[in-house]
Amino acid sequence: FGGSLPSAFNDEVMLKEQVLTQLIEEQVLLGYVHDKGYRVGDDQLFGYIQTMPSFQQDGQFSKELYRNQLASQGYQPALFEQELRRSSEMEQLNQAISSSAFTVPVQVEKYNQLLNQSRKLRTLTVENQSDSISVSDQEIAEYYKTQAGLYMDPAMVKVDYIELNLDSIKQNIEVSEDQLQQRYEQLADQLTTPELRTASHILVAVKNDASDEEIDQARQKIEDIKIKIDQGESFADLARQYSDDPGSAADGGDLGEVERGMMVKPFETVLFSLQEGEVSDPVRTQFGWHLIKLHEISGGETPDFEQAKADIEQELKMEMAESQIYDLAENLANIGYEQPDSLLPAAEQLDLTIKTTDWFSRGKGEGLAQEEKVRQAAFSEDVLKLNRNSETLELSDNRIVIMHLNSHKPAQQKSLESVKTQVMETLKKKQGRALAESTGKQLLEEIKQGQTLDAVAEKAGLSVFDAGFVTRSATTLDRDVLNAAFSMKKPADQAEYEGIAEVDGDYTIVELSAIRIDEPDDTAEDKGSDAKALQDAKANYEYQALIKSLAEKADIIRTPLSELE
Repeated sequence: FGGSLPSAFNDEVMLKEQVLTQLIEEQVLLGYVHDKGYRVGDDQLFGYIQTMPSFQQDGQFSKELYRNQLASQGYQPALFEQELRRSSEMEQLNQAISSSAFTVPVQVEKYNQLLNQSRKLRTLTVENQSDSISVSDQEIAEYYKTQAGLYMDPAMVKVDYIELNLDSIKQNIEVSEDQLQQRYEQLADQLTTPELRTASHILVAVKNDASDEEIDQARQKIEDIKIKIDQGESFADLARQYSDDPGSAADGGDLGEVERGMMVKPFETVLFSLQEGEVSDPVRTQFGWHLIKLHEISGGETPDFEQAKADIEQELKMEMAESQIYDLAENLANIGYEQPDSLLPAAEQLDLTIKTTDWFSRGKGEGLAQEEKVRQAAFSEDVLKLNRNSETLELSDNRIVIMHLNSHKPAQQKSLESVKTQVMETLKKKQGRALAESTGKQLLEEIKQGQTLDAVAEKAGLSVFDAGFVTRSATTLDRDVLNAAFSMKKPADQAEYEGIAEVDGDYTIVELSAIRIDEPDDTAEDKGSDAKALQDAKANYEYQALIKSLAEKADIIRTPLSELE
């Protein structure tokens, strides 16, 4: 923002109104989606979750990673799945609207004309000369007094807390040899790696509606090929010559590695009965007649107990630790709720240690307070004002904590001396901005009274920048200036002028003297892309219009915040 935040960012009322509007629109949209019967089933939902890269390890969905990732973001799986289901149902509606949006050629033509329009521009900029502005001590003191809320040290707290850590619990768990052996026997099938068979085949295709004579001819052909193989001819060469399988014939019939479940049953049965180097007799499937050659067998091994022991031990410890931590967490929550004035009863009953954080604010902290959930809970009404224990919080890295306020330092006014330089720079920028805008508007008024851009520039000791014809994507002008220039009306007998207060405090006068439509050198692909962009924009507009319409029709009761506090 050019070193200066827009005023809206300091307007808490405006920001709250934007959030409230968004929440209202989401609720009415959810109601509409539900009424219209948009649904996401369990299979579809879980299928989507399992394909999300965030939850995959080595290309496979990991249940443990799924739980850990959600915990790090403060989610329980049930809550995450509920929100994902709702957002997916709303996306179904979005897709329905998007797929029904369309454009007509005349719209695309006008869109392209606007897209390929260029405008002849000159600009005159009055710069923000904040560095040359002097600010008195009295001005600094008055601004500091009127804007005292901007110069505060934030409220700070320390909290006592009890932490349950899955890794710590796991380290204290002992697993017997009998437990390990029993689990090994239970997992024997799962520990066995899939058997892979590297194979090739030759296919003589048979149509589904083939006559008996055509089936016999195909069988005779495959038997003739088998005789050639038995006589020593190359299986790969014969596959290239005779196989009707377009996916493998060019590669000598190579199918790569095959495991059970990949091929149709008759093919699989024969393949997994062959010895390495063996060629099968003709095999009939719904595709026709095959000859199968087995090249190599790999996998299918089961690690012995000693090889699997370490992994099984870690798995058992994790299961036991998870069971223990949730039992402990439940007890911790119950004791913390029943005796909310202190963590000591919970610490004594569960043999846990009470720890204390360093000072932290609502927006920033170290250690445990790096977690946003911790900071939110610490500044909640229950903890900060009522001096009660917090709820148990699930954090990242498989941690569960409950906390109680230790100390509180209210927000404090910073001394004028400590922020004097900051206040001075703020005033210089504000006054520089106001001076540039005032000067610029005066020059713009002189132009509207009949003087030329060059004349007022010479009088003010400024330079005119001739940008020539520029497009919407030009980089020679500031984006704010460019956007304003393309919003100006088309000049008739004389140039049009407009002034723009830029975010960096400069004030720029834009002269628009001509508009032209450049002929695009578009290929058919480019034109299709333009039409698609316009269609996407229309789809988004229609979706947003639906949301606004639903919000306008809904019965909404707004309660002032003051009545809730």
